[in-house]
Amino acid sequence: MKLPAFLKKQTVTQAALIIAIISFISKFFGFFREVLVAKYFGATGQTDAFLVALIIPSLILGLFSGGFATLIIPFYLEKKAQSQEAARRFVNSVFMVWGTIFIILSILIFIFAPFCVRIIAYGFKGETFSLAVSLTRYLIISGLFTVLTGMFTGLLQAEKQFFFPIFVTFIGNIGLVLSLFFLHRYLGIHSWTLGQIFCWGFAFFSMLFILYWRFKFFHSISYNQIDWPEIKKFALLLLPLVISGGLSVLNQIIDKTIASSLDAGSIAALNFATRIWQVPFSLLAVPIATAVFPSFSELALHGTSRKEYETRLNRTLSYVFYLTIPSTVYLFFLSEPIVKLFFERGAFDVKATALTSFVLKMYVLGLFAHSISPILARAFYSFKNTKTPLIISAICISLNIILNILLSRLLGAPGIALATSIVMTIDIILYRHYLRKYVSFFSTSLNLDIIKILLSSVPIGIICYFSLPFLKNIPTASFSGFFSLASRISAVCLLSLLPFLILSRLFDLEPYILLKSYMLNLIKKFMRQ
Repeated sequence: MKLPAFLKKQTVTQAALIIAIISFISKFFGFFREVLVAKYFGATGQTDAFLVALIIPSLILGLFSGGFATLIIPFYLEKKAQSQEAARRFVNSVFMVWGTIFIILSILIFIFAPFCVRIIAYGFKGETFSLAVSLTRYLIISGLFTVLTGMFTGLLQAEKQFFFPIFVTFIGNIGLVLSLFFLHRYLGIHSWTLGQIFCWGFAFFSMLFILYWRFKFFHSISYNQIDWPEIKKFALLLLPLVISGGLSVLNQIIDKTIASSLDAGSIAALNFATRIWQVPFSLLAVPIATAVFPSFSELALHGTSRKEYETRLNRTLSYVFYLTIPSTVYLFFLSEPIVKLFFERGAFDVKATALTSFVLKMYVLGLFAHSISPILARAFYSFKNTKTPLIISAICISLNIILNILLSRLLGAPGIALATSIVMTIDIILYRHYLRKYVSFFSTSLNLDIIKILLSSVPIGIICYFSLPFLKNIPTASFSGFFSLASRISAVCLLSLLPFLILSRLFDLEPYILLKSYMLNLIKKFMRQ
């Protein structure tokens, strides 16, 4: 039987582009969702109650989701190398055991919901507290769907099926927006609850159906067939990933705690700046890291030439640098007009723009490190080493606390952002040191590519810097002002992109050649239709 197009396997390049494109579209729906929430519920006690209720199951159950999606890939591929039946038995065992554990955790959250709310939001009282407790109990099912969907996503990615998981999650997000839009009059805040449950429920049942129908999983599940030694091995490797996720959350809390002792608006500046710099990170780096991980796992599993693994790793890093270095230059020099474009209206005044743009500049200094860190972490995971990334995370969080305290006293909120960039750079240095046990990277060719990319990006910085007067004194409160500034920023970016591409061609950069070839092929296919 011929497979539908959405179930066909994708190459690494196709997967990265698919993830990036759908993620980009999802950003707009996410923004629209925030607009609807602000319009219908505002900055009120019920909105606070919902956000706290969403955190609790997400924090407890969601810690497992990313680890599952990552770790299931090398385990599954190892079992599949033995036989497809062995792979199915392992997946069925993981689903039975961990599904049972997550259900038990969900029941405990349901029972101790009041206690959990008091820990997260100790200031809640009266109706707000009661609403947060009830919403927490409703949203437990969403948290359960989320963690199991993480496992299903990893399995599909191991089969080089990248489009389907992200597409059904995207459809779920559309359902969430529609629930808010059409049902808020009748259900109030529970229209958000229903949409959240639908979002992850749709993704869960869609992936479950495909795994059952297409890949024949879960046809026979029984506790009698469980391979307990393998489950124990999986759990021991999963635990460091869960702790790493917890440390990441802790790191964010520490940033906000220290920022709370600074001038008013410091936490908001960190939050708004993060929303901007994470756009290139989520659209460029994350898709590549996600797409290459199954290939890395296969190379590590089959014991193929380490030279081939190193070549692929260095090539991947070259592509990431080619995309993130010019993005860094753009965000650094155009930080103020970009922040103004998105946020400067109403209570967000000129002073807030200046502070947020300064924070953004400090954050983007570490954008390259943020971008390659998940790739290097996945290199460890492909060799089933989850302990070393955990140790590196613990070291970096400790350094982050120290630098946060020191630099925040000197620079305020921008000092916290600078501390993050410094720590992420140290993170990459540590990864490089410990990864030498398995593979070497930052080869001579990669270092030469980085120098060429830096030189190619110089005109971007020059053009952006001298274009700043062209982008000043444009009010963004009105639509015409917003459109005018957006048009000018776009014109500056396009103008500066031209010399970057010309120098990329002169330097014969491989990422440029690949992207150019891929885009030309897409245009040819489009013209033939």
